[in-house]
Amino acid sequence: MNTDEMVLANIGSGSSYLPDIAEMLIERREIMKVAEWRLMDIDEYRLNCTGRYVKKMFADAGMDTVITMTTDLEEAVRSCDYVITTIRPGMSDGRNLDETIPFKHGLIGQETTAPGGMIMGLKTIPAMLEIAHAIERVAKPDCYLVNLANPSGMIGEALERYANIRYACLCNGPTVIRKAMQAIYGQEDPDDVFVEVIGLNHLIWCKVFVKGEDRTDEAFERLLEWSAENIPALRREFVEPALEKFIGYIPMGPYLEFYYDFDTNFNDLQNYSGNHWDSMLSHVRKNVGDVCDDLVMPESATRSECVRIIEKRTFELYEKLDPRAYQLACNTRGGKGYGEAGITLINALWNNTNEVFSPDVASMGCIQEFDPKCVCTTTSLVNAAGIHPMCFPKLPGHMMAKIYAAKEYEKLAVEAAVTGSYHAALEALVCNPLVNSYYKAKAALNELLVAEKQWLPNFAEAIAAIEAGEEPKN
Repeated sequence: MNTDEMVLANIGSGSSYLPDIAEMLIERREIMKVAEWRLMDIDEYRLNCTGRYVKKMFADAGMDTVITMTTDLEEAVRSCDYVITTIRPGMSDGRNLDETIPFKHGLIGQETTAPGGMIMGLKTIPAMLEIAHAIERVAKPDCYLVNLANPSGMIGEALERYANIRYACLCNGPTVIRKAMQAIYGQEDPDDVFVEVIGLNHLIWCKVFVKGEDRTDEAFERLLEWSAENIPALRREFVEPALEKFIGYIPMGPYLEFYYDFDTNFNDLQNYSGNHWDSMLSHVRKNVGDVCDDLVMPESATRSECVRIIEKRTFELYEKLDPRAYQLACNTRGGKGYGEAGITLINALWNNTNEVFSPDVASMGCIQEFDPKCVCTTTSLVNAAGIHPMCFPKLPGHMMAKIYAAKEYEKLAVEAAVTGSYHAALEALVCNPLVNSYYKAKAALNELLVAEKQWLPNFAEAIAAIEAGEEPKN
């Protein structure tokens, strides 16, 4: 065990998920000692709410870690060992535009999937590179950036190409699935359940092994039964068993449904109802009591509008230092597991534990016939020497076709985010497997750029041309 004390920074500490990270630090205080935890955000109100809340969590747990709050990026990352990022430029207002505008053009309206997901990337990547360059300047030379913000894969691609730091980008999906499988199979030792993950962020497949035996087919059916009983909202996010048997892998999460059955899932998402959230709130009352009894989700509310309602109540509870606030945030918005994913990965790096994770990192040849410098989501061994992707056998042809197309989309989107190139942004959308029309892509892109111009300064020239009724020249 490493007996040194680390300095940890969290950029985007106004995130409602910050207490999830705090809880993981408390759980691991005996094996991962944190001398100082620096909380940074540009929104002072949110920073003060979450900062006071996690300070109380630490005090109640008898933690002597120094917690400091700042709005200055370099002050936050100076001499740090690790930096966690949980940022969202544009906040819920931007997210609502990401989700609603694409539907007007017959395209998926979702915060991490094109074209709304690309706009989220165009907003987020410049901020992430600013953080990365601050780490280059003033953090410790071997500092790791652990990113929990979306779109995770696109951010990883940007860090790989435009920064010179050590990084890992994470989604909570693999952690959630692994823990679900442990519950399903009743394994007390987490090492008895191995979830092998491959793909790109939000385009991933997995196999499940229990004590070394491939149980993928059975595991998926049991996962559907278990989630229907324990996490009803999660059950709705999986494909049907027949598709898993065709593929030979479990398609993970709701995003794969778009790739395999676009029309049905487009209509379901377009007709998203606040009733979904009423059902979820009913399920989580066992953890949060009556704090959400008076919350009413409008019948026609988008997911982002429902999130805004939940988040407003969460921060009201944070201000009151109500312990139920954390449970409300994590049990309703898909954030449970992010803290565990990030902190356990840091612990593996810090304490050389040789644990297995599924981060977004450079593939380094783990996928056959795939550029080793391109970022993918892959099962990796993590220890003090770094992150080591595991090699996979040749993947089925249709999986590789989707991976190739989606990766070209990500690469072009990253280029657009960095350069402000309208052409690269449009070409990225045309590459995306979920965008079936150049004309729809162009119309959606133009409207999104204009609607979100306050968060897209790199595109000022292109936006001015669009507003003038002209064709962007770059």
